[in-house]
This record gives sequence, structure tokens and C-alpha cells, in this order.
Amino acid sequence: MELLLLAPVLVAALLLMVIAGRQVSASLIVQEAAYTAARTASLQNSAAAAPEGARRAAARELRDRGVVCEPFSTAVDTSDFAPAGSVGVRVSCTVTVVDLGGWGGSRVVRSEAVSPVDPHREALP
Repeated sequence: MELLLLAPVLVAALLLMVIAGRQVSASLIVQEAAYTAARTASLQNSAAAAPEGARRAAARELRDRGVVCEPFSTAVDTSDFAPAGSVGVRVSCTVTVVDLGGWGGSRVVRSEAVSPVDPHREALP
């Protein structure tokens, strides 16, 4: 009889753990997308090509990992794009809570990453 009374509480606790796990997973995937985008941007031949390379890399990483972002954006800082410099990327992803196992609404997940530019490379103007 006591188990019958505890069953709804146990089910609710299990659902909350699943929702929390999915949200943490989405945050980690967005963080990985930011690192991938920063690394890709730092490997581009010019500062002008870095933003598009970063956007494509982040979008591919999110798609491959199953995170649906509406809207999705990247901001790339190429102010120090030179040999031995660095490139910074900020990825912003709006994920619906339904995708994360919830019952509605949305959540914005953001992450930033910086990647060094190879000090021995030749940068194009």
C-alpha cells in the first residue's frame, strides 16, 4: 500500500532527473560547438573567412549531436587574427524545453571559446 502512495512521487522525481540531464547535455553540446567553431575559425586562411567557417562548424556540431536550435547564432572576434594571436567565438542557441524533455517554453544556451592561431602560419590579408 505504501508503494502505491510513493509511485507518483518516484515517477515525478525520475522525470525531473531526465529533464535536468537533457538540459545539462544541451549545455555541454553547445559548449563543444563553440570550441569546434573557434578551432575552425583559427584554421581559416583569413579573418574574413573565419566567421563563415565558425558558423558552419558550430551548426554541423549541433546537428550531428541532435540539438535543434531556433534561432542559432555565432559571433566571431577576429580582432587578434594573426600568427600567435587568437580567435574567439560565442555560440547562442535557443532550444525549446520540449526538445529537452519538458512541457513547453524555450531556453537560451550560450557558450564562448577561444582558440589560438598557429604562430608559424602565414596569414593572408
